[in-house]
Amino acid sequence: MSSLRPALITDIPEILRIQALCYTSIEPERAESFINKLQQAPGCAFVVEDKNDIIKDTGNNSDAEIKENRKLLAYLFALPIRTEQPPALDADDFIVPPEADCLYLHDLAIDPSARGLGLSSPLLEAFFNTARARCFTQTSLIAIQNSVPFWQRYGFHNRHPLSQQPELQARISVYGEAAYLTCAL
Repeated sequence: MSSLRPALITDIPEILRIQALCYTSIEPERAESFINKLQQAPGCAFVVEDKNDIIKDTGNNSDAEIKENRKLLAYLFALPIRTEQPPALDADDFIVPPEADCLYLHDLAIDPSARGLGLSSPLLEAFFNTARARCFTQTSLIAIQNSVPFWQRYGFHNRHPLSQQPELQARISVYGEAAYLTCAL
């Protein structure tokens, strides 16, 4: 059984595990970067957790121990930003700007063993609900690893005037081949 919940600092080792499995075109972010995001944007990061009870047989059925095993299957990190200023990759000094006008989807990753289970839907629902609850009218992200078609299914596009500006393109060049996408709410 899987469940969605807010991300916690204690989830960082599992988040790093999933990140290492999912990203090949960028250098993985450090634990300090994720800790900074959790501290700066509480309520903007979510995980999907797989809760399974494991029965450890001690040789005597009456002495069987039940141990709860929790494994993260997916995560999403978002940050309030100014639309034209997506945060740097692996930043451990991010500060939410007081004039934030957009909820930026910094990272969504699903453990390869859990792909096809529909885990992106509850994570994105939580993301969009958070954006609306914070009265943002727009969201954004940087699409990497040929993921633009995936994001287009959720309403993201590159038609925002900022998407093609040289300054923004230079800023996101650290992501390799990437596209800055936005989605109006």
